[in-house]
Amino acid sequence: MKQSETIYNRNILNVLKFYESIGINLQINLSQNEIKKDLLELTKHNNKKSLENLIVNEEKNLSSFEDSADKIDKLENSFKNFNGCNLKKTATNFINFQGSKNANILFIDGTPDTEEDKVGKSFVSAKGDLFDKMLNAINLKKDNIFIVNAIPWRPPGNRYPTAEEIKICRPFIFNLIKLLRPKLIVCLGEISTYQILDLNQSFIKTRGKWHSLKSNPINDFDEEYNPYVLPTLNISYLLTRPDMKRQAWEDMKLLRDKIREI
Repeated sequence: MKQSETIYNRNILNVLKFYESIGINLQINLSQNEIKKDLLELTKHNNKKSLENLIVNEEKNLSSFEDSADKIDKLENSFKNFNGCNLKKTATNFINFQGSKNANILFIDGTPDTEEDKVGKSFVSAKGDLFDKMLNAINLKKDNIFIVNAIPWRPPGNRYPTAEEIKICRPFIFNLIKLLRPKLIVCLGEISTYQILDLNQSFIKTRGKWHSLKSNPINDFDEEYNPYVLPTLNISYLLTRPDMKRQAWEDMKLLRDKIREI
């Protein structure tokens, strides 16, 4: 077997083990030889494309979790120990969950910056100061919301994550949403917006508008649960482009009004 095939097969097995650890029932009834044969066939056609398709297909099989703090802790621990994303090898720390497990509002950031990577916590230093000011402006506090990163490991050199890296982390985020069941989800930036909504349009056209989570065809939430999703600008981006804070404020007012509405 070629080295690339070995690495590819190991990546798939890592993903499958992670799904099993967080309660996803894959219902695989194949023998070892059949699995090996299928993996080699996937490699023969297109390694990267096949891995992405496997991940997307298995997202449809996400099993339901009980809505409890213990389950959220278990999910966080399982993802922290997940070895299927190469970013874990180069990052300093996993970015831990933060906030209230009874929150009705979930904020999903993109990837950690250098300072967040050092301490394993979201929104520290200048980024944290700006985020606090934005929350305070609409009478919110970190203690009353839940915060997670779409990808909890910093990419080397703060590069943009690949589509594969975004998709590998997606089941983790969707399971968290199932557990937390927030009424409102705020996606901070393009990465988290793409991960959650997967819309076929630019972020510029997507941000500043409320969307339905059901617009993402790969989710399998029950029919009664359909939270509102608001894409807005990334906080790190606002630090480099203060002229865009006005647009961010307009988005925060949309959030403020929706909170009053629900």
